[in-house]
Amino acid sequence: MKPDDHLFLRIADRLKALSDPNRLKILHALEHHEMCVSEIRDLIGGSQANVSKHLARMRQSGLLEARREGTNVYYRVADSTAFAVCRTVCDALESQAVTERDALARGRAAAGGQIR
Repeated sequence: MKPDDHLFLRIADRLKALSDPNRLKILHALEHHEMCVSEIRDLIGGSQANVSKHLARMRQSGLLEARREGTNVYYRVADSTAFAVCRTVCDALESQAVTERDALARGRAAAGGQIR
């Protein structure tokens, strides 16, 4: 394995951890404060087992940290740079939507406003 290969594997692992809509919801929910598993489950829906699976995957990739308090496990964001990645993707999607909307408007104008 080349030295860069290990880095690329780590990057891919981090991006895979962000590649599920429920994991993105979890990340968003934890942006400003920690939450326990049941709070996260209530927020995103689904079974506790499924939510726990997502949380474990996110911990494994280094996105989240956990602490135990009595019978509850509380999760918090361990790497806030994930939000920058999400914002970059959102900005790109917004830019793409503007470009598509502008192209549609030009198409309408070229058709004499007949397209709705």
